[in-house]
Amino acid sequence: MATKMKIKAKEKDGVVKVKAMFTNLMADKEEAEKKKIEVEYISHIMAKANDKVVFEATTSGFMSENPLIKFSFTGAKKGDTLEFTLTDHHGKTETGSKKIK
Repeated sequence: MATKMKIKAKEKDGVVKVKAMFTNLMADKEEAEKKKIEVEYISHIMAKANDKVVFEATTSGFMSENPLIKFSFTGAKKGDTLEFTLTDHHGKTETGSKKIK
C-alpha cells in the first residue's frame, strides 16, 4: 500500500481540528482498467486519540486520488497523540501518528 500521510492537528478552546491527506491512487476496478494499473484503494480509515476512536469511515474507490479529510473532536489536549490506521481493500494496514499542537 505504501501510503504517505500528512496530518495536522491543532487544539484550541478544547476542540481539536484535524486535516489529513493520504497519498493513494484510489483506483476502483473500472478506473484501474482504463489506466492499466492494479486496483488500489483505501477501504477503512480510523483515527484514535487517547485510545478512543474519534473518526471512522468506510470508503471505496469512489473517493478522489490522494483523499483529504477534515474533522474536529473534543476530549484531547495539546501533546496527546492522534493515530490514524488505514486499511486497503486487500486487508493491509498502515499507521501514522502526529502530536496535537
